[in-house]
Amino acid sequence: MPKNTSKITAQKLERKHQQLLNTFVRESWAEIPMEMEVKLSSCKAWGFDLIRGLRQGQEAIFIAPSEKKRHEGDRYEEGGQSFEVRQLVKELNPNERLFVRVTQEERRGVIRAFHEGEDKKQTELFALPAAELLLAYFKKQHFAHLLNAFHSSGLTSEFIQKRGEGGKAYEFESLPNTMRRALREAKDVIKKDFKVGRFSLVYFGQNKNGNDRYIITWQLPTIRMFNQDLANKIDKLLAALD
Repeated sequence: MPKNTSKITAQKLERKHQQLLNTFVRESWAEIPMEMEVKLSSCKAWGFDLIRGLRQGQEAIFIAPSEKKRHEGDRYEEGGQSFEVRQLVKELNPNERLFVRVTQEERRGVIRAFHEGEDKKQTELFALPAAELLLAYFKKQHFAHLLNAFHSSGLTSEFIQKRGEGGKAYEFESLPNTMRRALREAKDVIKKDFKVGRFSLVYFGQNKNGNDRYIITWQLPTIRMFNQDLANKIDKLLAALD
């Protein structure tokens, strides 16, 4: 009879029990935000230029990747459509706005960006997998720790930072100040900045070289990660433990 490899030994079960009891969590949940108004500068931060011009000979507003370096007067074809650049938008008019919306489509998160004109007409600027856009965004903004910890993206995005090998998890009373501070800061960030989210931490002490061993996870609203200030804050919190 084949051996049941899924059976867990008493020793492993005890270690799992001890680790779970000493995995500390900070979280707050309400309705997950799905939409957010953004500044024009956000488009640039994500790697896009906002353009007024012609699409298929009709007045339109659209985007182009900044790396394409489009200029006024440029004419080009893309995706079977013709475009003409009349103006690279440097500032929105008072009654215009940009916003992004996150949806769950075909088992993954999708970000859709919209321009709303003075006549309240909404134009979809792009629809991209949230993971694809976040990866490019983190890279462009040099958020190295977010980039390395990025694990998955749907309506929320998950980040996992692990250092060293596991072992016996420390009880809260034995945590060093750096780990206690991480728990305090996570609680404040979730409550004040993100409103919803989850942070977990399990600490295994130091290795023989004096380096901390731990696993931390963040689960945060995907739409909020497109706020540059908030993304920068999480990147710094990850860096503080590295």
